Amino acid sequence: QDAGPVIVARDGRDSGPDLIRGMIEGIASTGCDVVDIGAVPTGVLYYAAYELSKGTGVMVTGSHNPPEYNGIKMVIGGITQAGDQITGMYERIKSGNLRVGKGNVGKKKMLKSYRERIAGDIQLKRPLKVVADCGNGIGGVVAADALRDIGAEVFPLFDEVDGTFPNHHPDPSEPKNLVDLIEAVKLMEADIGVAFDGDADRLGVVTSNGDIIYSDRLLML
Repeated sequence: QDAGPVIVARDGRDSGPDLIRGMIEGIASTGCDVVDIGAVPTGVLYYAAYELSKGTGVMVTGSHNPPEYNGIKMVIGGITQAGDQITGMYERIKSGNLRVGKGNVGKKKMLKSYRERIAGDIQLKRPLKVVADCGNGIGGVVAADALRDIGAEVFPLFDEVDGTFPNHHPDPSEPKNLVDLIEAVKLMEADIGVAFDGDADRLGVVTSNGDIIYSDRLLML
């Protein structure tokens, strides 16, 4: 679709480095250029896909699934790949209907410009104390900094990236995974608590009282 280069990134899972190497090699072998932005949240991959490309990127991530899982999220020319597009890609791979070439591979750091873009768009009207539970997912590389950039006082929780998720599973849609966050919000007398999944594109929110705002209500808000 002439929508390259392909921006690639991965989350913090242990299987990520090997998979991303294979991904980069495969994409470049078709003659398409690749830009590797490293281990970052999925939101950063999407941001980079539009800043550095024509809305094309691949994220190697198992998302909110258990640590032994992994997968890919793809967007080509601004269109998320799903359903028939993915089965069509599979059929092309199976039949060997692929271009051959030698694409250029480069690297670029995007976290600084990502944070600057967010802070340029959003500033809190009043100070907020926020507990941010990263669940040892890749959100730990940027979540606390981004919240501070918009004016929040931040108390990070489990922000060390660890693909085994030693503290609790990073799926904020499950109430049992928000127990630590609820306790921390009450202990720190915070205004709000937020929790992220493994690639930090899924959000859990708890109020200052420790009540969970479930995703359907969060969407409406």
